[in-house]
Order: sequence, then structure tokens, then C-alpha cells
Amino acid sequence: MNTNQAVAEVLKREGVEWIACFPSNNLIEEAAKVGIRPVMFRHERGALMAADGFSRMSDRKRFGVVITQGGPGSENSMGGLAQAFADNVPILYLPGGVTLAERYVRPNFAPAQTYEPVSTSAEAILTADSAPSVMRRAFHALRNGRAGPVVVEIPADVGGAELSSDELQYHP
Repeated sequence: MNTNQAVAEVLKREGVEWIACFPSNNLIEEAAKVGIRPVMFRHERGALMAADGFSRMSDRKRFGVVITQGGPGSENSMGGLAQAFADNVPILYLPGGVTLAERYVRPNFAPAQTYEPVSTSAEAILTADSAPSVMRRAFHALRNGRAGPVVVEIPADVGGAELSSDELQYHP
């Protein structure tokens, strides 16, 4: 099981039924494989606004989830994230990221770092085996404390990295 498959399985176990998305991110395919319906948008901001609306109607019982590509795709998400942060709307945003070797090379974009000021929690999955723990912290942040967007960045090389065990240690 690789990181993207583990994250998709966590989303399924958490009761996520659909994701707002904008290609290209391998996590979209993995989520579809476990039965989560991808709803494709023409622009990242539209995807974030749909997730925002879903979360507003769900009273913190369910959350809008957004998956976008890294680089320009995650850069286009700033307006939607800032609006959700200003209005205290909990959404889970899962952008792609550059490889770990390219993470601190300018002008590469690191979503978790950049969006920290407009999110209640922002973290990157830096190793495959940390994926369940990072996702557990993300859902904890969505359910507890100040409501707002939660960002979990998945670097390109980490998304395809294999976990040390095929059994996912995650319980909602």
C-alpha cells in the first residue's frame, strides 16, 4: 500500500463520499478506486467553494474535501482557503507537492508552508509511514478547536512511496 492509497482509505473510513477536485493528482484516482466520487471542477477556487458550501451545511459532522495538483493548482487555491479561514469553515485540502528534494528550492511552491497563516492546521506527509498519523491529526483539527481549513500536502515522491505494512493502522 502506498501513501496515496493509505490516504484514500483513511478518507473512506472517515465517511467521505465525494471529493471536489482539479487534476492532476494521483490521489484522485486512488480515492475513486475506494468508492469516493470525484467531482471535477474547471478551477481550483470552484472546488474549494463547493467544499466550503458542503461543510457549512454539515455542522461539523461531515467535511468538504478538496484535492488539487501541486504548483499552480495549489497556488490558485489561496482565495478559497482564505475565505474559509475568515468564515471559520472546516474543509480538508489535500494538494500535491513537489518532491522532497525540491521542497526548499525556489521558486517551488510548498502549500503546507504557504497556507499555514490561513489554516487551522497545515502539515506535509514527509514519509509514507507517517500518513495515518498526519491524517488523524487533520481530522482531529477539523472536529476540534477553532474551525477552519486543514491542509495536508502530499509531496510527489511520498505519494507513491510504500508503507512498511500493508495493514493500515487507522481508526476514526
